[in-house]
Amino acid sequence: MTQTELTTLLAAGVLRDLDLTGRELKGLDFGGCTLENVTFDACTLTGCCFDNCTLCRVSFRKAALRNCRFRRAAISWSDFRYSETERATFEEADIRFCDFYRAMLTGIVIMRKSRIADTSLYYTYFGEGVNIRRENLAGDKLLQQDYDKYRQFLVEWNTNGTGVRKNDRDNQSAWSPDASLRSRWADAEEIYKNLNGLWAGTGFLRDANWAYVKGRRMERRRMLAQWRGTPPARKPELAWKIGTNLLMDIMFGYGESLLRMVATYVLLVLLFAYIFQGNASLPSYLHAFWISLKNMAGVGSEQLNGISPLVDMLNVLQTTLGILLTGIFGFILGNKIRNQ
Repeated sequence: MTQTELTTLLAAGVLRDLDLTGRELKGLDFGGCTLENVTFDACTLTGCCFDNCTLCRVSFRKAALRNCRFRRAAISWSDFRYSETERATFEEADIRFCDFYRAMLTGIVIMRKSRIADTSLYYTYFGEGVNIRRENLAGDKLLQQDYDKYRQFLVEWNTNGTGVRKNDRDNQSAWSPDASLRSRWADAEEIYKNLNGLWAGTGFLRDANWAYVKGRRMERRRMLAQWRGTPPARKPELAWKIGTNLLMDIMFGYGESLLRMVATYVLLVLLFAYIFQGNASLPSYLHAFWISLKNMAGVGSEQLNGISPLVDMLNVLQTTLGILLTGIFGFILGNKIRNQ
């Protein structure tokens, strides 16, 4: 099919069941067209426009897209694996059930107001000029976090997607949905940590901090998934890592939650006040609360006299914890001020 014949088809506004593998296409305007089951594998598309298009089961596998536009396009069940996208626009695009495995996005790639849902970003490379943000991820989560949607994406790809998966050597991939489902938490962890690095490097610190917290939570889910297959000799080490991860999340939100930090501080004050009131013969719980609050601030109290060695040790422990928490509080507050 020549480019002239393709231009004639574009005038009709509908392209179905076309194989354009390996073609070099320049300046074509697909704007407003419906593309279904169209293959652009290994194509070079330069200056092509897909604005306001509906793309379903369209394959850009191993394609090179340069200066292409997808403004307000509805893209579903489409394949961008191994593709190279340079200086493109996906502004206000709706991207669902697509696969960007090992895709490269470089140069200025505009994704403002686009919505990415139920789409795999595993091993996707985002260059510094790609303005993907947290707001682009529908529901503030990745595909791998939703078991049912991820299973649908994996199992139905051959029928709803672009067909049997092939690797970068055009051989049928030795891949199974069950294996991908088992590793979904590790995959999500890696995606979030890559996004954290991208956003931290480009100055979007609030998004970077959010991705950091999500990555640490995915790390915990990954370790919990590994528990059953871990040898008994290594389970104590794994249990320690899971426990400390959970504790850091609950107490401090991994150093990103001011609310959790304050709640931890208040809880410790109340807990030690209860201990002192019951073991140091203090006249009231309010009195014990005041002493506990002073301990957290590192100010000793002369009113704790004649106490047992255990209570004395707890007094020292609380003062130490208070100093540490004050330092962590300052760190979190500094982060919050910097991110405003």
